[in-house]
Amino acid sequence: MPILLREQEQVIALKVESTYGTEAAPAGAQALLVHDITVRSLEGDVAELNNMVGFLGHQGSARINTYCSVEFGIYLAGSGEAGVAPNYNAVYEISSHAGVVTADTSVDYTIATSDQDSGTIHYFVGVHKHTLLGVRGKITKAFSTTGLPVLKFSGFGLYVPPAKVPGGLTGVDFTGALKPLPWVKSTVSDFTLHGVSLNGASFDFDQGMPAEYLALTGQEEIVQSSRKGTMSVKFREDDVSVDNWWEIARANTVDAFSMQHGVDVTHEGRIFQFAAPAVEVANVDRSFEKGIAMLTLSCNILATAKGNDYTFAWL
Repeated sequence: MPILLREQEQVIALKVESTYGTEAAPAGAQALLVHDITVRSLEGDVAELNNMVGFLGHQGSARINTYCSVEFGIYLAGSGEAGVAPNYNAVYEISSHAGVVTADTSVDYTIATSDQDSGTIHYFVGVHKHTLLGVRGKITKAFSTTGLPVLKFSGFGLYVPPAKVPGGLTGVDFTGALKPLPWVKSTVSDFTLHGVSLNGASFDFDQGMPAEYLALTGQEEIVQSSRKGTMSVKFREDDVSVDNWWEIARANTVDAFSMQHGVDVTHEGRIFQFAAPAVEVANVDRSFEKGIAMLTLSCNILATAKGNDYTFAWL
């Protein structure tokens, strides 16, 4: 009897590897509550043959290498308990971040500048399992007053032939995945760029550290070899004589940015803080929302020392 595989039967489990590319065996307890999943299980370089044989027709191709790509979204929410990492902490780890736990207080993340972690992903569609080894990637974060905060992960992993697993992924537990707080007036306690408190509409962050597949005669690995972080903020346009963002951008002015989503005490365990000490405004665009002038600033997140581009924390 043919099997029926449904879109809603997709599930992803992720576990950090002890040794690069060695199966970490994520189980149902490591399942992530994700959406917008895209897994391409047969990426790679393919050489097309182009022999002259005296007649027309395709000559076929030869596969050089094979790897996988993966993308998914996670609604940004804390664990609900200060000093406890969110249940998707492994996503931070395989995107070159390291967390330090202060009990009952916070989990503080910085950029991992060496010994970058990797992970094993088990991607199930019903009873069909795709395994990705050595997964690394980058994250983006999006906050908006008209939608829920979202983290998006995109990366690559090493190929493993798919298999059928009767019963699929068992023991799945999403109890640690909380609903996110909306990003609105009552939950945003700080949104400051260059010392100016902004009346915000959105904040978007891109780690700018893409992963790539590296194939050498003695090495097959997903690597991250560069980082150029960027961000954008959208807010209500104010008096240009007070804050002239066009002149700030023209002068390549660099100053700090900070954002706190969640109110102290009220939202303990669900408070997200983001800080970048050196942000350069690169461009300014005006648009109109409901007839009101809004500015969108495209910004570069600068590094003035190794790994000090930005930090974030859950409190």
